[in-house]
Amino acid sequence: MPVFDLQDGKDLEAAIERMLNATTDVDALARLQAVFVESLDFEPTNGVVPLDDAELPAQATRIAQRENVQVVAVILKEATVRADRCRAVLNAIRRTIGDDVLLIAADAGRDEWQLIYPTTTAGREVLRRMVVRRDEGRRTVVEQLVGMYQAARSGRDFRRALEAAYDVEAVTRTFFRTYRAIFYETVMPALMKSFPDEERRTLYAQKLFNRLLFIRFLEKKGWLTFDGRTDYLRALWEDHTAKGDAGDNFYRDRLCMLFFEGLNQPVQADRLAWRIGTVPYLNGGLFEQGEDDRGEVDVPDSIFAPIMDGLLYHFNFTVTEATPLEVEVAVDPEMLGKVFEELVTGRHESGSYYTPKPIVAFMGREALKGYLATAVPGESADALARFVDAHDPSDIRNGMAVLEALRAVRICDPACGSGAYLLGMLHELLDLRQCLFATRKLGTDDLYQEKLEIIQRNLYGVDLKPFAVNIARLRLWLSLAVEYDGPDPPPLPNLDYRIEAGDSLLAPMPTDTGQLGLVWDQIREYQRKTGVFMRAYGEQKRVLEAEIDALRPIIDANIHMGRAINGFKWYVEFGEAFEHGGFDIVLANPPYVRQELISALKPTLKTVYPAVYAGTADLYCYFYARALQLLKPGGMLAFISSNKWFRAAYGKNLRAHIANTCAVRSITDFGDLPVFESATAYPMIFIAQKEYSTPPSE
Repeated sequence: MPVFDLQDGKDLEAAIERMLNATTDVDALARLQAVFVESLDFEPTNGVVPLDDAELPAQATRIAQRENVQVVAVILKEATVRADRCRAVLNAIRRTIGDDVLLIAADAGRDEWQLIYPTTTAGREVLRRMVVRRDEGRRTVVEQLVGMYQAARSGRDFRRALEAAYDVEAVTRTFFRTYRAIFYETVMPALMKSFPDEERRTLYAQKLFNRLLFIRFLEKKGWLTFDGRTDYLRALWEDHTAKGDAGDNFYRDRLCMLFFEGLNQPVQADRLAWRIGTVPYLNGGLFEQGEDDRGEVDVPDSIFAPIMDGLLYHFNFTVTEATPLEVEVAVDPEMLGKVFEELVTGRHESGSYYTPKPIVAFMGREALKGYLATAVPGESADALARFVDAHDPSDIRNGMAVLEALRAVRICDPACGSGAYLLGMLHELLDLRQCLFATRKLGTDDLYQEKLEIIQRNLYGVDLKPFAVNIARLRLWLSLAVEYDGPDPPPLPNLDYRIEAGDSLLAPMPTDTGQLGLVWDQIREYQRKTGVFMRAYGEQKRVLEAEIDALRPIIDANIHMGRAINGFKWYVEFGEAFEHGGFDIVLANPPYVRQELISALKPTLKTVYPAVYAGTADLYCYFYARALQLLKPGGMLAFISSNKWFRAAYGKNLRAHIANTCAVRSITDFGDLPVFESATAYPMIFIAQKEYSTPPSE
């Protein structure tokens, strides 16, 4: 692609600004046409397209075309640009002028314009969009469109250039390269004095970036303001540089006050306002002061100009994480997970690879179909498949029973990493529940309450790395925050006892759950306290945390007969799942760690998993065994892992164990296809259902 031309970018930026400043719909559409014709080299078109739908405007307006790609614009009736309205408009336009449409959809106040160029993936339409909003930066949009224009002008095929403009992965790669350069070349050297140890320095730098990125995402909600500005961090930084004295320090005098007092205290002192403006109390834990935050931490001002100008305000951000059916060409919260897997995780040692979103969606849907077939046996397999895959509940007989099953499902990822499967299952469950409301008015259309309930009731995760757990929680918080409309958001839920840090494999499971009868009352009390803790803040939160910490070792000692046990204590932490027989769904991308790197763990693994143990088995094999211990009879297993256990000698015991305990539902073997970036892992997706006749786990 040609080098980005700054003048072309300035011209396009000015044309978009003129469109946003139009005073009437007619004038705005005329100026939109000028954007495409004068700045992007399209040919003008005229006329209207009738929409024939009472919920839509009467017509859409033809704007421009190039090589049969028709640009058509619509100004919707609502104050927001809703995906369902855009799909309805696209369907109406296609009936008149054909399928190749680039739709420009604006809200009623013309404050937001979405440039939507759909594509089809696995038979489902995906809305790819660039978004331009009044009074917000739009650098990513401008760079992508100018790149398309310059590529086509230099002789590249126009349609390829258009596809490249809507390639969110290209934006992701550029963001990551910039992030990595600033992280290692600017921030890490600057923290050497405070953190001589490289691992502590890396984790602290990552925590600082996560806090700043979280705030940058939340700026889209308008909850943080400084001097009337919603580009909050930039306004804070500019005020510091303009008014600060020689001895002032941005991190010490502004950010620490923001992190540990403003965002982390229910009642803010008036003295904070002139320093940090107006900010909400967020709760959740991200801004709690940790041990490494205390004391003299030297974070020089020199690092913040490149962070602000080169990263946080160089790219367009969206707080809405992409789903399989909607993608914005911008930096979304999923980037936090990808950055973690690339920068913080030592891949050779941890075997962690980020799972592509389509893989997550496929595995989640297959597991949900198996779960619903068991939970709602009166529904046909075909009806459930259409419901889960196509969001078509027309053949569902008992919608309320299906809704209750969705509300009751317990889903666990025992190697959750930065939360890809947790976020994926959140979106799948939400879409299915919203589908039932839209077609049968079952449940509610309050997206905030729906997501909050799913996060609190349906999702569980464990990972060895505390930092991965923090990012998973952060992404869930962002996904929840995006749905709250209003100036005063409620505190975020505490996810300390739903998404937890620990070793999923090492602790033995009770061999005789009957012995738990003596401690079920304690487990129930533990779960009651953790349930209240999820919604607590302030002093109540601190008191509950102390009570929970005191109760945990008592339950642990009773379950394991006083023996010292390492690893995550499943029956203690997630006892409510086992009171109902286990989890309904366990899905994961278990770590790809070769057996040579787990020598120290092998004696414990042999004791905990005698039925599948082999001295040369890689670590992921034991995650299969653990998943079967975690599942209730009839529960669904959905894993993506190496396929080598199918034929290697070390997989013999695991193959026999799977054959004796599961009904295999499907196997998708990718061979040496590059499912994971920068890794050839010979992956396959394995879907199975735990048999009801399964004997107690060995």
